[in-house]
Amino acid sequence: MAINIVVAGGNYAGLNAVRHLYSTLIASAKAPKVNITLVDRRDGFLHYIGITRGITEPHFGQKLWVPYTNVPWLQHPQITIKQATVQGVHPQHIELASGEQLRFSHLIVALGQSRFAPIGASSPTKHDFEQQLHAAFAQIKQAHRIAVVGAGAVGIEMAADIKSDFPDKSVTLVHSRELPLPGPFSDELRHKVVDILQNQLQIDLVLGQRVVAQDPPSEDMAYSWDKQATTPPEQVSSMVSAADNISLALSGASGQHKMQSDCVLRCLGTLNQHHLLHLPDQVVSKAGIRVLDTLQIDDPAYSHIYACGDICARNVVKLAGVAMYDAYVAATNIARSIMGAPDELMHSPQFPPKILLLMGKQHFAMEADRRVWSDDETRPFVLDDMGLQR
Repeated sequence: MAINIVVAGGNYAGLNAVRHLYSTLIASAKAPKVNITLVDRRDGFLHYIGITRGITEPHFGQKLWVPYTNVPWLQHPQITIKQATVQGVHPQHIELASGEQLRFSHLIVALGQSRFAPIGASSPTKHDFEQQLHAAFAQIKQAHRIAVVGAGAVGIEMAADIKSDFPDKSVTLVHSRELPLPGPFSDELRHKVVDILQNQLQIDLVLGQRVVAQDPPSEDMAYSWDKQATTPPEQVSSMVSAADNISLALSGASGQHKMQSDCVLRCLGTLNQHHLLHLPDQVVSKAGIRVLDTLQIDDPAYSHIYACGDICARNVVKLAGVAMYDAYVAATNIARSIMGAPDELMHSPQFPPKILLLMGKQHFAMEADRRVWSDDETRPFVLDDMGLQR
């Protein structure tokens, strides 16, 4: 009887899981008959690392999408690519939006996290993705005063890419904390980011101020994603532009005040797809799926289900590299269990905090190994294609 492995979700984690399953179980011919199904709402891989630059440079953005038909090993007859939206994950099957059910012997959940448009991409095809990029680009190009709300990694890079490509525009980055970049990073790194943004790129920083009201609001401000929601965040815009002024009401320790903008782009984090997971409450929360170091779900009754990438409730910085490595671990462990070596499962390490911020094409900052790297040390990791060919 054939073994059916389903990978729910593509991109960094899902695609890498399929690649390692293919090389270990199919290309090596070491395993019995195995069928692998990749379920993804897109028809290709999207290099999300470059999304902010893709918005300000659509000609660059079109390179970020690689159709699955362009990946030779995905064309193997034992691999099926099913373009569909996952509606639910159950102990023995996944349910698609069409109502179809896919049963599995092993499952890897790689659904990631969601962001609001235009950072989040709802596009099912490369053509639709390019249209989304051009629509966001047009709003930025038309505006004179642009406000980016939220100075996490995405907000920082978004503001920097806008200012780098449109140096004559007024760009303001608003953040509720006194320093940018939440997370397990040093203040030395944060101060370096402030210096680059403020003194080198000439971005106006408004720190320690929270946006408490916006008129007109963007769609995401009234959005609630739960089991009743029918529209995913990627189809909900966090961007608004208007010929008339957009008014932002700010509040902080220094009091309250207002600012005006022609275009506002809110970059306020991610949403987890936990409500799609019809699994025991003890292994699913708003933080994601609880997994063992083997990346199996933390319940012995579900040892055939693995999870990797951003959907996991693990205390690590959400990075593409971490997702890809964890996909390798999950795929290797499924292969070993199929080939009769369940006692030799790999364990995923607790990765130390690491981040590389690309602020336009000329500026960057990196922290790894618990220290801020010099520009000379960092420069070899700053690539023109933002690592797509890797």
